[in-house]
Formats: sequence, C-alpha cells, structure tokens
Amino acid sequence: MSNASSGPAGGVAETAGCAEGPAAMGEVLTSAVVVAELSDGGLEEHLRLLARAKSRLAALDADAVAEFVRRRGEAGTVEMLREVLGQARGAAKREVQFAEMLAALPATAEALLAGEITPPHARIIAEAAGKVAVDEAELAAMARREHLDRFRRSVREHVNARIGDDLEERRRHQRAEREVNIKQHPDGMYTLFGRFDPVAGNRIETAILAAANRLWHAEDPKDRPTTTQRLADALEMLVTRHGDGKAQGVDLLVIAEYDAVAGQLQNPCFADGTPLTPEELLRLACDAKILPALFDVDGQPLWLGQARRRATAGQRAVITKRDGGCVGCGANANWCQVHHVVHWLDGGPTDVDNMCLLCSHCHHHLVHGQGADIVRQPDGRFGLELPNGRRPRPPPGRPTAGRQAPLGRLPKCRTAAQAGGWRGVVSLGQS
Repeated sequence: MSNASSGPAGGVAETAGCAEGPAAMGEVLTSAVVVAELSDGGLEEHLRLLARAKSRLAALDADAVAEFVRRRGEAGTVEMLREVLGQARGAAKREVQFAEMLAALPATAEALLAGEITPPHARIIAEAAGKVAVDEAELAAMARREHLDRFRRSVREHVNARIGDDLEERRRHQRAEREVNIKQHPDGMYTLFGRFDPVAGNRIETAILAAANRLWHAEDPKDRPTTTQRLADALEMLVTRHGDGKAQGVDLLVIAEYDAVAGQLQNPCFADGTPLTPEELLRLACDAKILPALFDVDGQPLWLGQARRRATAGQRAVITKRDGGCVGCGANANWCQVHHVVHWLDGGPTDVDNMCLLCSHCHHHLVHGQGADIVRQPDGRFGLELPNGRRPRPPPGRPTAGRQAPLGRLPKCRTAAQAGGWRGVVSLGQS
C-alpha cells in the first residue's frame, strides 16, 4: 500500500484514501496495512477506522441475530450460536438479548451502523431502555460526543431523572436481580461476578475501597501490587475475615434535605445521584453512625480560613457531594484526598471553595509531576488541565464517580432559624 502523505493530519491517505464511509472501513479490513510503516497520524487514523468498522460489524451482527430469532426463536438462536459459532451459553444469551433490544432502538442502531458510537455505548442505551422509558435520541446524541466512562454517568443520571414515583417498584425489581457467580477455570483460578442493587452495591464498594486503602498504607512503596490486585486482596480480607475483617472508618455518603417544619429528611440519594426510598434511608440510618454535614446550620463551619490546615469531616462530605470524585480523572471519591487549590503554605484558606478532590495519581503524577493546573471551568466547577490541554482519565481498574454539582449551589452557612430548613449530607458510617 502506498505510504503517501495527506497533509498535516498525515494519515488518511496512508490507510483508506480520503473516504470515511463503509468503503473506507472495508478497505481497512481487507488491505494488508503495515502498521509499522505508518506515521503517528496515520496510525491514529487507522485505529479510528478500525473502531468504526467494529461498530458497523456489531450492528450488522445484531441485525442478523435478530432475524434468526424471528425465524427460530430465542432458544434456537442461542443453540445455533453455541453449536455453530462456539459461543458460551451465557454470552450467546446476552447477544440474543442485545440484538432484540437494538431492533427496538432505531436511532441507536443507526448510529452504531454508521460507526458513530461504540458497541458498549449501544449496550448501555439498550440496558437503560429495558429499565425505564428513555429519550433514545438524547442518549444517542450523548453517546456520539462522550467517552464511555462519562457516558455511563450520563445515562445513570438520565435514568434517575425518569424514575418518578416508580422508585420503590424499580428497587424491588433491582433487588430481585441480585446475583453472584463463582467460576473456576481449568488452571485453578477463580472468576467472581456480582450484580447488586444500588444500596448493596454502594455499601460493598465503600467497604472494599476502604480496605484497599488500608492495604495501600501498609505496603512497601517499592513493591506495590496493581490496583486490581489490591482490590482482590481487599475483597478476600473482607469475605474471609482475614485480619480484622472490618471496614473501619468506612463512611457511606448519603445526601438528603431536611424539612425543619416537618422534622423529616427528604429526597435522599447517594453522592452519584442515585435516589433512595424512605425505607432504604431508614435501614441505612439504623445500621450506621450518622455524621451530618449541614450546609445551612450554625455550628458547622465550612469556611475555616487559615485556622486549620486539614479539611474537617463535614467539609469533606460537602466537597464530595459537589465534586463527585476526582476533579481530574473522575475517580471515585473513596480514592481521593481533599486538596487545596491555593496551597495552605502559600496562604490558601481551608475553605470549601478553595478545596477539591484529587486522587493520588492526579495529585502526585499530574499536578506535581507534570505541572497540571487546577482550573475553574466556565460552569464554575473545578477541573484538571494538563500541559497539552487534555483532561486526564482514571488509571486502569479505578472506579469512576458521578458528575460535580455546580459550585453555585453551595450556600454560605446560616442558622436553621434563618433558613427555615437546610440541605445536608448524611455520612453513614458502617458499624
């Protein structure tokens, strides 16, 4: 194949001429491209066309599977995928389910066929559509412009906004779908798969991350395991009660509004926006310590100036609600430390509007190692900007969090009598 240049972008002509449609994708799949001979731009373009081709093939595959289901039924299609194509039964069932769901989502199927979204994006839309009535066009548009980590959060917010009065029924359905599978492989290794409702999942995640954090502090800095290895060790420690087996210092963050007149908590949700039923909030409160971090109640100072260097528990709860996770890569808040935007030693106050969440990777490797800056974005939220202008991504194996709440929604402290009610963070520590 010719290695001709295509200008500053340098790569379109190296892979598939100037076209980007099905013909270009087909040429990429059938041509013997010597990737070692491509320029950086050419290699990037080659990978982009391959990704579009994968999406197109996934759409064509789903369409063919859906047609086979119409002719032979679900059971017959699953058996064909197993016997003819060699798929595992579980994978074959999932492929049939996806094909049937995609057939009912024309906008998503069209975007996938055009190579505008990835197969995982399409699967997330299909899964959401199977749970609640969604705006498919809106989700397809978001899928075109958002990478997968952010899109998962966007879809979760989209679904949560459409639950309405059916939350208790939806939670009962989710609870009924809980499962854990344990599979032993021929080499003796095990694979665990679990699916949990939001309450159980949040509690499990919080406990595992807290245990992993304790393991990290006990490790030899020169011989650390990978993140996923540490999570596996934390799970083993908790399940088998190796060591103390307790999630000490684990705080499960729940956001709620308090009606001072009625004397009740209202609209409870997790920090990622997942709503809770009143029964779930009551059960969590009965099983846990409660640390209220009140936005509008006297006696909970969130603006401490230079009188104190470290953030209080109340400040961390408020900042966690606002930032959702690491302002750099979006890593889960349990991986993060509260970081001064203007350093305390440089006169920066220990105030909530001068602090944000940063994971250790972004803090040490990006801020201190690569000179990344914490910047206030146009919408008022904090973000991390690398020297090359790009936004960092979470390290492999590190869970991501929800989106930040606008900073403008964080009021100054005032008394409950002045407010007539307050919005607070209830930090539920597992006992």
